[in-house]
Amino acid sequence: MAPELYNLNAPEGLRAIVTALFCGYNYRLYTEGETRHVLLETYSELNAIRQRLPAHAGYDEWLEAVADELDKNPGSLGWWLVGLTNKTANNLGLQRSDRLDYLAEVLAHIRSFVADSAAPHSFSDAVVMLWAGAATLTIRGSRKSRLGKILEGSFLRAGLSLLGLREGEDFWLNMQRDAEVLREVDAEIASRRGRIRVEVGLIERGNQEVIEDKINRVGRGGIVIFDQIGPRSTIHGTAAAQQVCLIQIRNSRPLSALHDYLADKTEKAVNEPPADTADIETAVSALPDALFTA
Repeated sequence: MAPELYNLNAPEGLRAIVTALFCGYNYRLYTEGETRHVLLETYSELNAIRQRLPAHAGYDEWLEAVADELDKNPGSLGWWLVGLTNKTANNLGLQRSDRLDYLAEVLAHIRSFVADSAAPHSFSDAVVMLWAGAATLTIRGSRKSRLGKILEGSFLRAGLSLLGLREGEDFWLNMQRDAEVLREVDAEIASRRGRIRVEVGLIERGNQEVIEDKINRVGRGGIVIFDQIGPRSTIHGTAAAQQVCLIQIRNSRPLSALHDYLADKTEKAVNEPPADTADIETAVSALPDALFTA
């Protein structure tokens, strides 16, 4: 049976993953299938380029043929064909005009590696593996950032709506900095004493410094919602010192924790959210598609 793919560009995909977050599940289990699908499609595209070359092409033929492909591919693929990600190319100080010279160096290195290596790789095998490695880094890195942003917005929009709050009236998303607040935040919620600032961080537990930055970003009385943290993390002490509410998603009920914190603070009374898994699924399924947009 093929794995279920959750399309984050469609409301049904986002709805399923946001439901999983409300239930305290690991959202990456829901996004990995689509990421893998994108990777496989990309590898097929790279392999198609390989197959356009003569069956037993060597260094000179590859240099000429890949140079021709570089002219056809101005985007990320053009860097993958020299074994680099865009970010690595920038770190190396390479311009697009440098690609052909760098390609000659890369292919010469691969030719030497294949000749000296005991591994049974052909020249073309080694080239394609380098391409695939660069493509994998690019795709995983870009999707991680993009998916996180999409999920964070839908998580807040759907969650606050389930609490009975209305966007544009009781809460606002993606608040930019202004004369009074110097740092942008993911959301602000109307309270009896101004606005409560909110940040969401769907990050790996090793990135404590990201959560600490979010604690500083929301300030006194703010809320930071995160996936999970490591056992040695000190963010609870940091948050307590700055009177910031921390809400963990993983293995928890983040909606209930958000309700409990907001219950005596918001101008409008907040609804008691569903806590049972089945009730959460039912409540989220009843929300309009407009809340789940990329």
